[in-house]
Amino acid sequence: MLKKTKIIATIGPSSSSPSVIAELISKGVDIFRLNFSHGTHQILLQAIKDIRQQQTFLNKEIGILADLQGPKIRTGRTIDDKPVTIQKGAIVRLTSEKIISSADTISIDYPGLAKEVDTGQLIMINDGAIRLKVDRISNIGELFCTVISGGSYSSRKGVNLPDVDLATPSLTEKDRADLDFILEQDVQFIALSFVRKAADLEELKSIVSSRKKDIKIIAKIEKPEAASKADEILAACDGIMVARGDLGVETDPSVVPILQKKLIESADKAGKVVIVATQMLESMINNPLPTRAEASDVANAILDRTDAIMLSGETAVGAYPVRAVEMMVEIAQKAESSDYMPRDLVDLSRIGIHPPRAICDAAILASRDMGKIPICIFTISGDTALYISKKRSLSPLFVFCPDPQVVKILSLGWNLNPFYLPFSTEISSLISGAEQLLLEKGHVKKGNLIVLVSGTTPVKGETNSLRIKRVGDEYR
Repeated sequence: MLKKTKIIATIGPSSSSPSVIAELISKGVDIFRLNFSHGTHQILLQAIKDIRQQQTFLNKEIGILADLQGPKIRTGRTIDDKPVTIQKGAIVRLTSEKIISSADTISIDYPGLAKEVDTGQLIMINDGAIRLKVDRISNIGELFCTVISGGSYSSRKGVNLPDVDLATPSLTEKDRADLDFILEQDVQFIALSFVRKAADLEELKSIVSSRKKDIKIIAKIEKPEAASKADEILAACDGIMVARGDLGVETDPSVVPILQKKLIESADKAGKVVIVATQMLESMINNPLPTRAEASDVANAILDRTDAIMLSGETAVGAYPVRAVEMMVEIAQKAESSDYMPRDLVDLSRIGIHPPRAICDAAILASRDMGKIPICIFTISGDTALYISKKRSLSPLFVFCPDPQVVKILSLGWNLNPFYLPFSTEISSLISGAEQLLLEKGHVKKGNLIVLVSGTTPVKGETNSLRIKRVGDEYR
Protein backbone atom coordinates (compact mmCIF):
# COMPACT_ATOMS: atom_id res chain seq x y z
CA MET A 1 0.00 0.00 0.00
CA LEU A 2 1.42 3.37 -1.03
CA LYS A 3 1.86 5.85 1.81
CA LYS A 4 0.17 9.21 1.22
CA THR A 5 1.49 11.46 3.99
CA LYS A 6 5.07 12.54 3.33
CA ILE A 7 7.84 11.91 5.86
CA ILE A 8 10.71 14.31 6.48
CA ALA A 9 13.79 13.05 8.32
CA THR A 10 16.47 15.30 9.79
CA ILE A 11 20.06 14.36 8.98
CA GLY A 12 22.46 14.22 11.93
CA PRO A 13 25.15 12.04 13.50
CA SER A 14 22.74 9.08 13.75
CA SER A 15 21.69 9.21 10.11
CA SER A 16 24.50 10.73 8.07
CA SER A 17 26.17 7.55 6.86
CA PRO A 18 25.29 6.40 3.31
CA SER A 19 24.02 3.05 4.61
CA VAL A 20 21.57 4.65 7.05
CA ILE A 21 20.43 7.19 4.42
CA ALA A 22 19.71 4.28 2.08
CA GLU A 23 17.73 2.48 4.78
CA LEU A 24 15.71 5.60 5.58
CA ILE A 25 14.82 6.07 1.90
CA SER A 26 13.87 2.39 1.60
CA LYS A 27 11.64 2.61 4.69
CA GLY A 28 9.69 5.64 3.46
CA VAL A 29 11.52 8.97 3.82
CA ASP A 30 10.45 11.44 1.11
CA ILE A 31 12.47 14.52 2.10
CA PHE A 32 15.65 15.01 4.11
CA ARG A 33 16.03 18.09 6.30
CA LEU A 34 19.43 19.71 6.73
CA ASN A 35 19.51 21.72 9.95
CA PHE A 36 21.83 24.70 9.41
CA SER A 37 21.91 25.36 13.16
CA HIS A 38 24.32 22.43 13.33
CA GLY A 39 27.10 21.16 11.10
CA THR A 40 29.61 22.80 8.79
CA HIS A 41 29.10 23.39 5.08
CA GLN A 42 31.55 20.58 4.42
CA ILE A 43 29.50 18.11 6.49
CA LEU A 44 26.21 19.25 4.94
CA LEU A 45 27.64 19.08 1.41
CA GLN A 46 28.68 15.49 2.02
CA ALA A 47 25.14 14.73 3.25
CA ILE A 48 23.68 16.17 0.03
CA LYS A 49 26.06 14.08 -2.08
CA ASP A 50 25.21 10.92 -0.12
CA ILE A 51 21.46 11.56 -0.38
CA ARG A 52 21.69 12.03 -4.15
CA GLN A 53 23.88 8.96 -4.58
CA GLN A 54 21.49 6.74 -2.60
CA GLN A 55 18.45 8.27 -4.33
CA THR A 56 19.91 7.31 -7.71
CA PHE A 57 20.80 3.82 -6.52
CA LEU A 58 17.29 3.25 -5.10
CA ASN A 59 15.54 5.01 -8.01
CA LYS A 60 13.33 7.21 -5.84
CA GLU A 61 12.77 10.96 -6.08
CA ILE A 62 13.87 12.66 -2.85
CA GLY A 63 13.53 16.32 -1.84
CA ILE A 64 16.00 18.21 0.34
CA LEU A 65 14.90 20.92 2.77
CA ALA A 66 17.52 23.40 3.99
CA ASP A 67 16.43 24.78 7.36
CA LEU A 68 18.05 28.15 8.10
CA GLN A 69 18.79 28.92 11.73
CA GLY A 70 17.23 32.39 11.60
CA PRO A 71 17.37 34.69 14.63
CA LYS A 72 17.51 31.73 16.99
CA ILE A 73 19.38 32.30 20.24
CA ARG A 74 21.36 29.35 21.54
CA THR A 75 23.50 28.39 24.50
CA GLY A 76 27.24 27.92 24.13
CA ARG A 77 29.03 24.62 24.47
CA THR A 78 29.20 22.53 27.62
CA ILE A 79 32.20 20.39 28.60
CA ASP A 80 32.43 17.55 26.05
CA ASP A 81 28.91 18.60 24.92
CA LYS A 82 27.52 16.68 27.89
CA PRO A 83 24.27 17.60 29.72
CA VAL A 84 24.42 20.04 32.62
CA THR A 85 21.74 20.05 35.32
CA ILE A 86 20.52 23.27 36.95
CA GLN A 87 18.60 23.14 40.22
CA LYS A 88 15.46 25.11 41.03
CA GLY A 89 16.23 28.18 43.16
CA ALA A 90 19.83 28.51 41.97
CA ILE A 91 21.27 31.79 40.68
CA VAL A 92 22.59 31.58 37.12
CA ARG A 93 24.67 34.11 35.19
CA LEU A 94 24.03 34.59 31.46
CA THR A 95 26.84 36.11 29.42
CA SER A 96 27.58 36.71 25.74
CA GLU A 97 31.22 35.85 26.41
CA LYS A 98 32.31 32.73 24.52
CA ILE A 99 33.11 30.46 27.44
CA ILE A 100 32.26 26.89 28.40
CA SER A 101 28.75 26.79 29.88
CA SER A 102 28.17 25.20 33.27
CA ALA A 103 25.56 24.93 36.03
CA ASP A 104 26.13 28.50 37.23
CA THR A 105 27.19 30.35 34.05
CA ILE A 106 25.58 29.99 30.61
CA SER A 107 27.09 31.47 27.48
CA ILE A 108 24.48 32.93 25.09
CA ASP A 109 25.24 33.67 21.43
CA TYR A 110 23.24 36.93 21.27
CA PRO A 111 25.32 39.96 22.38
CA GLY A 112 22.33 42.31 22.44
CA LEU A 113 20.33 40.28 24.94
CA ALA A 114 20.97 42.55 27.96
CA LYS A 115 19.74 45.61 26.03
CA GLU A 116 16.41 44.01 25.14
CA VAL A 117 15.49 42.15 28.33
CA ASP A 118 14.04 43.72 31.49
CA THR A 119 14.12 42.47 35.06
CA GLY A 120 11.22 40.20 35.92
CA GLN A 121 11.00 38.71 32.43
CA LEU A 122 11.23 35.00 31.69
CA ILE A 123 13.99 33.21 29.79
CA MET A 124 13.47 29.60 28.74
CA ILE A 125 16.18 27.14 27.73
CA ASN A 126 15.98 23.80 25.91
CA ASP A 127 12.34 24.04 24.77
CA GLY A 128 11.28 25.32 28.20
CA ALA A 129 12.90 22.54 30.23
CA ILE A 130 14.66 25.30 32.21
CA ARG A 131 12.83 28.51 33.17
CA LEU A 132 14.71 31.54 34.49
CA LYS A 133 13.52 34.89 35.84
CA VAL A 134 15.78 37.90 35.28
CA ASP A 135 16.71 39.47 38.65
CA ARG A 136 19.47 41.88 37.68
CA ILE A 137 21.32 43.19 34.63
CA SER A 138 24.91 44.28 35.21
CA ASN A 139 26.52 47.31 33.60
CA ILE A 140 28.71 45.00 31.50
CA GLY A 141 25.69 43.28 29.95
CA GLU A 142 25.42 40.14 32.05
CA LEU A 143 22.10 38.80 33.34
CA PHE A 144 21.67 37.27 36.79
CA CYS A 145 18.64 35.01 36.99
CA THR A 146 16.80 32.82 39.47
CA VAL A 147 15.96 29.30 38.29
CA ILE A 148 12.15 28.95 38.45
CA SER A 149 12.11 25.44 36.96
CA GLY A 150 15.23 23.31 37.01
CA GLY A 151 16.33 20.88 34.34
CA SER A 152 19.14 19.89 32.01
CA TYR A 153 20.68 21.42 28.91
CA SER A 154 23.69 20.70 26.72
CA SER A 155 25.57 22.43 23.90
CA ARG A 156 23.72 24.66 21.44
CA LYS A 157 20.28 24.44 23.03
CA GLY A 158 17.60 26.96 22.13
CA VAL A 159 16.86 30.04 24.23
CA ASN A 160 13.35 31.56 24.12
CA LEU A 161 12.15 34.92 25.43
CA PRO A 162 8.33 34.83 25.28
CA ASP A 163 7.97 38.32 26.81
CA VAL A 164 10.41 40.03 24.41
CA ASP A 165 9.99 41.21 20.82
CA LEU A 166 13.61 40.95 19.71
CA ALA A 167 14.95 43.49 17.24
CA THR A 168 16.62 40.81 15.15
CA PRO A 169 16.54 40.72 11.34
CA SER A 170 14.66 37.89 9.64
CA LEU A 171 17.90 36.86 7.90
CA THR A 172 21.05 36.91 10.01
CA GLU A 173 24.61 37.15 8.68
CA LYS A 174 24.96 33.42 9.26
CA ASP A 175 21.77 32.81 7.26
CA ARG A 176 23.13 34.84 4.33
CA ALA A 177 26.36 32.84 4.31
CA ASP A 178 24.38 29.60 4.51
CA LEU A 179 22.07 30.81 1.75
CA ASP A 180 25.01 31.42 -0.60
CA PHE A 181 26.01 27.81 -0.02
CA ILE A 182 22.47 26.42 -0.35
CA LEU A 183 21.80 28.16 -3.66
CA GLU A 184 24.73 26.32 -5.20
CA GLN A 185 23.33 22.92 -4.17
CA ASP A 186 20.62 20.52 -5.35
CA VAL A 187 18.03 21.71 -2.82
CA GLN A 188 14.24 22.04 -3.28
CA PHE A 189 13.05 23.85 -0.14
CA ILE A 190 14.38 26.54 2.18
CA ALA A 191 12.75 26.95 5.60
CA LEU A 192 13.01 30.32 7.33
CA SER A 193 12.91 30.25 11.13
CA PHE A 194 11.01 32.57 13.44
CA VAL A 195 8.92 34.27 10.76
CA ARG A 196 6.76 36.92 12.43
CA LYS A 197 5.02 38.52 9.44
CA ALA A 198 4.90 38.29 5.65
CA ALA A 199 7.53 41.03 5.25
CA ASP A 200 10.08 38.79 7.00
CA LEU A 201 10.07 36.57 3.90
CA GLU A 202 10.77 39.28 1.34
CA GLU A 203 14.57 39.37 1.57
CA LEU A 204 14.86 35.59 1.31
CA LYS A 205 12.49 35.49 -1.67
CA SER A 206 14.39 38.31 -3.36
CA ILE A 207 17.75 36.55 -2.98
CA VAL A 208 16.39 33.23 -4.30
CA SER A 209 14.68 34.99 -7.21
CA SER A 210 17.82 36.96 -8.11
CA ARG A 211 19.70 33.67 -8.48
CA LYS A 212 16.90 32.35 -10.75
CA LYS A 213 16.40 29.29 -8.58
CA ASP A 214 13.15 27.31 -8.42
CA ILE A 215 13.32 26.69 -4.69
CA LYS A 216 10.17 26.75 -2.57
CA ILE A 217 10.05 28.84 0.61
CA ILE A 218 8.66 27.31 3.81
CA ALA A 219 7.80 29.69 6.66
CA LYS A 220 8.29 28.18 10.11
CA ILE A 221 5.49 29.20 12.47
CA GLU A 222 7.17 29.36 15.88
CA LYS A 223 5.78 32.51 17.47
CA PRO A 224 2.19 33.39 18.45
CA GLU A 225 2.25 36.58 16.35
CA ALA A 226 3.05 34.46 13.28
CA ALA A 227 0.11 32.17 14.00
CA SER A 228 -2.18 35.21 14.19
CA LYS A 229 -0.92 36.38 10.77
CA ALA A 230 -1.01 32.97 9.10
CA ASP A 231 -3.09 34.07 6.12
CA GLU A 232 -0.73 36.89 5.10
CA ILE A 233 2.31 34.67 5.66
CA LEU A 234 0.79 31.89 3.54
CA ALA A 235 0.17 34.37 0.73
CA ALA A 236 3.90 35.21 0.75
CA CYS A 237 5.37 31.69 0.76
CA ASP A 238 4.93 28.19 -0.66
CA GLY A 239 4.09 26.43 2.58
CA ILE A 240 4.39 26.49 6.36
CA MET A 241 5.93 24.34 9.05
CA VAL A 242 4.09 24.12 12.37
CA ALA A 243 7.21 24.07 14.57
CA ARG A 244 5.60 23.04 17.82
CA GLY A 245 8.72 23.07 19.98
CA ASP A 246 9.34 26.80 19.96
CA LEU A 247 5.64 27.54 19.46
CA GLY A 248 4.89 25.61 22.66
CA VAL A 249 7.53 27.59 24.53
CA GLU A 250 6.55 30.99 23.17
CA THR A 251 2.86 30.38 23.96
CA ASP A 252 0.89 28.22 26.39
CA PRO A 253 1.35 24.52 25.49
CA SER A 254 -2.39 23.96 25.95
CA VAL A 255 -3.05 26.26 22.98
CA VAL A 256 -0.71 24.45 20.55
CA PRO A 257 -3.15 21.65 19.48
CA ILE A 258 -5.78 24.22 18.48
CA LEU A 259 -3.19 26.40 16.73
CA GLN A 260 -2.01 23.33 14.82
CA LYS A 261 -5.53 22.62 13.56
CA LYS A 262 -6.09 26.25 12.58
CA LEU A 263 -2.77 26.48 10.75
CA ILE A 264 -3.41 23.28 8.79
CA GLU A 265 -6.87 24.55 7.86
CA SER A 266 -5.44 27.91 6.76
CA ALA A 267 -2.80 26.20 4.60
CA ASP A 268 -5.45 24.00 2.99
CA LYS A 269 -7.62 27.00 2.13
CA ALA A 270 -4.59 28.76 0.64
CA GLY A 271 -3.63 25.67 -1.36
CA LYS A 272 -0.19 25.58 0.28
CA VAL A 273 1.69 22.64 1.76
CA VAL A 274 1.89 22.24 5.53
CA ILE A 275 4.38 20.30 7.65
CA VAL A 276 3.79 19.34 11.30
CA ALA A 277 7.06 19.08 13.19
CA THR A 278 8.81 18.68 16.55
CA GLN A 279 8.53 16.01 19.24
CA MET A 280 6.32 13.75 17.15
CA LEU A 281 8.07 10.56 18.31
CA GLU A 282 10.41 12.22 20.82
CA SER A 283 10.66 9.21 23.13
CA MET A 284 12.14 7.19 20.25
CA ILE A 285 15.36 9.15 20.60
CA ASN A 286 16.10 6.67 23.40
CA ASN A 287 13.45 3.94 23.05
CA PRO A 288 12.55 1.52 20.24
CA LEU A 289 8.82 2.21 20.59
CA PRO A 290 6.87 5.49 20.86
CA THR A 291 4.42 6.29 23.62
CA ARG A 292 0.73 5.76 22.84
CA ALA A 293 0.27 9.53 23.12
CA GLU A 294 2.92 10.12 20.44
CA ALA A 295 1.28 7.61 18.10
CA SER A 296 -2.04 9.40 18.62
CA ASP A 297 -0.37 12.75 17.98
CA VAL A 298 1.04 11.62 14.61
CA ALA A 299 -2.26 10.04 13.56
CA ASN A 300 -4.27 13.12 14.52
CA ALA A 301 -1.96 15.42 12.56
CA ILE A 302 -2.62 13.22 9.51
CA LEU A 303 -6.38 13.22 10.13
CA ASP A 304 -6.18 17.02 10.43
CA ARG A 305 -4.84 16.94 6.82
CA THR A 306 -1.18 17.78 7.20
CA ASP A 307 0.81 17.10 4.03
CA ALA A 308 3.95 15.97 5.85
CA ILE A 309 5.18 14.92 9.27
CA MET A 310 8.74 15.56 10.36
CA LEU A 311 11.26 13.77 12.54
CA SER A 312 13.94 15.92 14.18
CA GLY A 313 16.07 14.51 17.00
CA GLU A 314 14.57 11.07 16.40
CA THR A 315 16.61 10.62 13.20
CA ALA A 316 19.34 13.23 13.79
CA VAL A 317 20.70 12.02 17.14
CA GLY A 318 18.40 9.20 18.18
CA ALA A 319 19.34 5.60 18.84
CA TYR A 320 16.63 4.25 16.50
CA PRO A 321 16.43 6.46 13.38
CA VAL A 322 15.27 3.71 11.00
CA ARG A 323 12.74 2.32 13.46
CA ALA A 324 11.32 5.83 13.96
CA VAL A 325 10.66 6.11 10.22
CA GLU A 326 9.12 2.64 10.13
CA MET A 327 6.80 3.64 12.97
CA MET A 328 5.84 6.88 11.18
CA VAL A 329 4.94 4.89 8.06
CA GLU A 330 2.93 2.36 10.05
CA ILE A 331 0.93 5.05 11.86
CA ALA A 332 0.39 7.00 8.63
CA GLN A 333 -0.93 4.03 6.68
CA LYS A 334 -3.34 3.06 9.43
CA ALA A 335 -4.65 6.63 9.76
CA GLU A 336 -4.97 7.06 5.98
CA SER A 337 -6.98 3.84 5.61
CA SER A 338 -9.35 4.67 8.47
CA ASP A 339 -12.92 5.91 8.05
CA TYR A 340 -11.89 9.16 9.75
CA MET A 341 -9.58 10.23 6.90
CA PRO A 342 -10.95 13.26 4.99
CA ARG A 343 -11.31 12.46 1.29
CA ASP A 344 -12.42 13.81 -2.10
CA LEU A 345 -12.86 17.39 -0.91
CA VAL A 346 -14.47 18.63 -4.13
CA ASP A 347 -17.03 21.41 -3.68
CA LEU A 348 -19.76 20.85 -6.28
CA SER A 349 -21.56 24.07 -5.32
CA ARG A 350 -18.86 26.35 -6.74
CA ILE A 351 -19.71 28.37 -9.83
CA GLY A 352 -17.25 30.00 -12.24
CA ILE A 353 -14.32 27.74 -11.42
CA HIS A 354 -11.17 28.07 -13.55
CA PRO A 355 -11.29 25.41 -16.38
CA PRO A 356 -8.11 23.50 -15.36
CA ARG A 357 -9.48 23.14 -11.84
CA ALA A 358 -12.81 21.91 -13.20
CA ILE A 359 -10.86 19.22 -15.08
CA CYS A 360 -9.04 18.25 -11.87
CA ASP A 361 -12.25 18.07 -9.82
CA ALA A 362 -13.89 15.91 -12.49
CA ALA A 363 -10.87 13.58 -12.51
CA ILE A 364 -11.10 13.09 -8.73
CA LEU A 365 -14.81 12.25 -8.89
CA ALA A 366 -14.40 9.98 -11.92
CA SER A 367 -11.62 8.03 -10.22
CA ARG A 368 -13.62 7.69 -7.02
CA ASP A 369 -16.78 6.53 -8.82
CA MET A 370 -14.79 3.87 -10.71
CA GLY A 371 -13.27 2.38 -7.56
CA LYS A 372 -10.30 4.67 -6.86
CA ILE A 373 -8.52 3.95 -10.13
CA PRO A 374 -5.15 5.72 -10.51
CA ILE A 375 -5.02 9.34 -11.67
CA CYS A 376 -2.07 10.12 -13.96
CA ILE A 377 -1.18 13.80 -14.01
CA PHE A 378 1.06 15.40 -16.64
CA THR A 379 2.45 18.73 -15.47
CA ILE A 380 5.35 21.08 -16.11
CA SER A 381 4.95 23.52 -13.21
CA GLY A 382 3.51 21.00 -10.72
CA ASP A 383 0.50 23.22 -9.98
CA THR A 384 -2.09 20.76 -11.31
CA ALA A 385 -0.67 17.95 -9.17
CA LEU A 386 -0.61 20.07 -6.00
CA TYR A 387 -4.21 21.17 -6.60
CA ILE A 388 -5.40 17.55 -6.86
CA SER A 389 -3.29 16.63 -3.83
CA LYS A 390 -5.03 19.26 -1.71
CA LYS A 391 -8.42 17.75 -2.61
CA ARG A 392 -7.39 14.61 -0.73
CA SER A 393 -8.25 12.03 -3.37
CA LEU A 394 -7.50 8.60 -1.91
CA SER A 395 -6.83 7.24 -5.40
CA PRO A 396 -3.16 6.69 -6.31
CA LEU A 397 -1.80 9.91 -7.83
CA PHE A 398 1.03 9.44 -10.32
CA VAL A 399 2.68 12.61 -11.59
CA PHE A 400 4.85 12.91 -14.69
CA CYS A 401 7.04 15.96 -15.20
CA PRO A 402 9.99 16.85 -17.48
CA ASP A 403 11.68 19.13 -14.92
CA PRO A 404 13.91 17.25 -12.41
CA GLN A 405 13.67 20.08 -9.86
CA VAL A 406 9.85 20.14 -9.97
CA VAL A 407 9.77 16.35 -9.65
CA LYS A 408 11.71 16.57 -6.38
CA ILE A 409 9.54 19.49 -5.19
CA LEU A 410 6.45 17.33 -5.72
CA SER A 411 7.89 14.82 -3.24
CA LEU A 412 6.31 17.03 -0.54
CA GLY A 413 2.79 16.85 -1.99
CA TRP A 414 0.36 14.59 -0.13
CA ASN A 415 -0.29 11.34 -2.03
CA LEU A 416 1.82 12.47 -4.99
CA ASN A 417 4.12 9.88 -6.56
CA PRO A 418 6.30 11.93 -8.94
CA PHE A 419 8.29 10.60 -11.90
CA TYR A 420 10.75 12.31 -14.19
CA LEU A 421 9.58 11.93 -17.79
CA PRO A 422 10.83 14.00 -20.73
CA PHE A 423 7.84 15.36 -22.64
CA SER A 424 7.43 14.69 -26.34
CA THR A 425 5.28 16.82 -28.63
CA GLU A 426 3.03 13.83 -29.27
CA ILE A 427 0.59 13.25 -26.42
CA SER A 428 0.21 9.58 -27.40
CA SER A 429 3.98 8.99 -27.00
CA LEU A 430 3.92 10.80 -23.67
CA ILE A 431 1.13 8.62 -22.29
CA SER A 432 2.79 5.47 -23.60
CA GLY A 433 6.00 6.43 -21.77
CA ALA A 434 4.10 7.05 -18.54
CA GLU A 435 2.32 3.71 -18.75
CA GLN A 436 5.62 1.94 -19.31
CA LEU A 437 7.06 3.54 -16.15
CA LEU A 438 4.05 2.44 -14.10
CA LEU A 439 4.20 -1.09 -15.50
CA GLU A 440 7.91 -1.36 -14.67
CA LYS A 441 7.24 -0.18 -11.09
CA GLY A 442 4.36 -2.63 -10.67
CA HIS A 443 1.84 0.13 -9.96
CA VAL A 444 -0.52 -0.96 -12.77
CA LYS A 445 -1.15 -3.96 -15.02
CA LYS A 446 -2.15 -4.07 -18.66
CA GLY A 447 -5.89 -3.63 -18.99
CA ASN A 448 -6.24 -1.54 -15.78
CA LEU A 449 -8.30 1.61 -16.08
CA ILE A 450 -6.56 4.93 -15.41
CA VAL A 451 -7.64 8.58 -15.45
CA LEU A 452 -5.43 10.92 -17.49
CA VAL A 453 -5.17 14.65 -16.69
CA SER A 454 -3.14 16.64 -19.20
CA GLY A 455 -3.17 19.26 -21.90
CA THR A 456 -4.13 18.41 -25.46
CA THR A 457 -0.52 19.38 -26.12
CA PRO A 458 2.15 19.25 -23.38
CA VAL A 459 2.30 23.01 -22.82
CA LYS A 460 2.66 24.76 -19.46
CA GLY A 461 -0.62 26.16 -18.15
CA GLU A 462 -2.81 24.18 -20.56
CA THR A 463 -4.48 21.49 -18.41
CA ASN A 464 -7.66 21.02 -20.45
CA SER A 465 -8.05 17.31 -21.05
CA LEU A 466 -9.49 14.43 -19.02
CA ARG A 467 -9.59 10.92 -20.39
CA ILE A 468 -10.22 7.42 -19.04
CA LYS A 469 -8.35 4.62 -20.79
CA ARG A 470 -7.03 1.13 -20.30
CA VAL A 471 -3.31 0.59 -19.82
CA GLY A 472 -1.86 -0.77 -23.04
CA ASP A 473 -4.68 0.37 -25.30
CA GLU A 474 -3.80 2.74 -28.10
CA TYR A 475 -4.40 6.40 -27.30
CA ARG A 476 -6.86 7.82 -29.85
